[in-house]
Amino acid sequence: MKKITISTLVSTVILFMWSGLTQMFPWGVPTAQTITAQSLKQAETFEVPNLIALQPNSLTTDKFDELFVDKISVYSTDRTISWVIAKPLNYYNIEAYFTKEIVTQFIVALLLALLLSITTKLDNRARILLIGISSIAAVTGIYGHMLNWWGMPTIYALGAGINLVFGWIISSFVSIRFIIKTEDNG
Repeated sequence: MKKITISTLVSTVILFMWSGLTQMFPWGVPTAQTITAQSLKQAETFEVPNLIALQPNSLTTDKFDELFVDKISVYSTDRTISWVIAKPLNYYNIEAYFTKEIVTQFIVALLLALLLSITTKLDNRARILLIGISSIAAVTGIYGHMLNWWGMPTIYALGAGINLVFGWIISSFVSIRFIIKTEDNG
């Protein structure tokens, strides 16, 4: 149990840092188009390059927030269909946002540690291969679905998928090498 705990904590740190680092890759945050049409400017929220600033109410009505916030919506116009997820501005409170991300990575790290702990009889190559296959299955199930149903941009889905695969392999490699080692079968 001690090795699982240590592996989980170390992997949580690795996965959290990897997640933050990969947001700077070309398929991460830079792929997001940032548009604002606020009547009350909140510069601290939208200090980003290439900001598209529009006049208030040029794209929306006051009813938009009432209808869209905290929901997943399908919004159609004469020429487009959009999947919209709208959150209140305070949702992106940096402390709460990072806390949720740490909890998410902790759960992933715990599951990886459990998987590694039941595969100690396999050699290191087989264990990493198992993590790699598992991560590809997760990527396919998550981003394949989003590519199909949500029309997620391919570059983002592929990039995020690559980030997930490498993050899982890196954290598992560290755990296998230093914490939940392969049993000597000789």
